[in-house]
Amino acid sequence: MSNAEIESHDVTLKDLNVLVSIATTGSFRAAAARLYTTQPAVTRSIARLEKAIGVRLFERGPRGAVLTGEGQTVLERARRVLGLVSEMRTDATSPDTRLVRFGAAATAAGSFLAPFLAQWIPSHPHVRLRMLEDGAARLRHRLEAGECDIAMIAAPVPATFDAGLITRIGVRAHFPENHPLAHTTEPVTLAELARHPLLVNDRPFVSMTLLFDAMESAGIQAQIIYQSSIGRTLAILAEAGLGVAVFGDSVDLRGMRLASRPVTADGVNQLGFELHVAWRRDGTPQWIRELGHDMSRFSQARRLPAG
Repeated sequence: MSNAEIESHDVTLKDLNVLVSIATTGSFRAAAARLYTTQPAVTRSIARLEKAIGVRLFERGPRGAVLTGEGQTVLERARRVLGLVSEMRTDATSPDTRLVRFGAAATAAGSFLAPFLAQWIPSHPHVRLRMLEDGAARLRHRLEAGECDIAMIAAPVPATFDAGLITRIGVRAHFPENHPLAHTTEPVTLAELARHPLLVNDRPFVSMTLLFDAMESAGIQAQIIYQSSIGRTLAILAEAGLGVAVFGDSVDLRGMRLASRPVTADGVNQLGFELHVAWRRDGTPQWIRELGHDMSRFSQARRLPAG
């Protein structure tokens, strides 16, 4: 690709969307599919950005497209720009509409946010939501930075936030019903897991940080053969006999034929963490606070998805 071709167009909002999509999916090809465009078009967008800003945004390797340090900084700014543009569009087209920027991990959004919104939105017709997908741990920092108004975050909750409890997420191992680990429903130890190939989320997921930290503390080496941000994908691979899937128990596994056991580091207590819906203590409108309290009450009254 020539410099003239890159310089012939200014950087656009579409280019920023491409950057965010690659960072989210970890792949130029997957980003192209998500945006209904071609991989060469995605490559040209990133080339334009790199040329305009003067830094390299991604490194490509066997694990996909990985953001450089400079790329991570640019990504944060791009998300802010796109968020502001979305707010301006909403304000211009619907002056009476209230916009809430809601941060949630994809799995948590499906398991907890979607059921709540199905009953909450009809009674709040003037509210519009813009979703910000990220891991529960990173969302804590993005909420603090003002990139979203309310978010589902992992405990501990900072003193600068108010919050309502959603649920406790436990870490579980999933495997076919005829798997050697299926002989009991008692907690499975880290040493037992280490004897099997594992299918896991990426480390930014809180459940995986707990798992990896516990294994490192115990001096146990995991046999990780596949990582994905989608828990159900890991479950499908486990159902096919490719390994033991380990992830938080917020994933809806209805319709799947899998056995499971809680994961323990001490032989007794299940690894896990509390999930909260949180908002900044200062400057958050009362109606967003009420949204958070409503979601907390709804989630605690509702049973978790089967699986």
